[in-house]
Amino acid sequence: MEQMQNQRGRYVAAPIKEIELNGKRYALLFSNRAARVAEDVYEQQYGQDVGYADILTDLTKFKYKAVMAVFYGALIAGGTDMSWEDFDTNFKLDSIPGIKEII
Repeated sequence: MEQMQNQRGRYVAAPIKEIELNGKRYALLFSNRAARVAEDVYEQQYGQDVGYADILTDLTKFKYKAVMAVFYGALIAGGTDMSWEDFDTNFKLDSIPGIKEII
């Protein structure tokens, strides 16, 4: 128990700050709002009522739907007004800066 009391939390910034869709760059914000939007995407677009923790689990399994939901949530939270349909049409994995190096 004493060891836990000495631990401190730390701020961890999301490494990806923007996304490029159809040749235009957009700001991303990974926040509570982004999590709520991702949950809405799962429910409205995929027909699955799940929590954000489940979406993150799917993300660790490299599920494409999770990647799209998380990035769409961050896009909307970052201040962009874009429909899911437009995002779905324009999103590609290489929209994410640095993804080629990761793959």
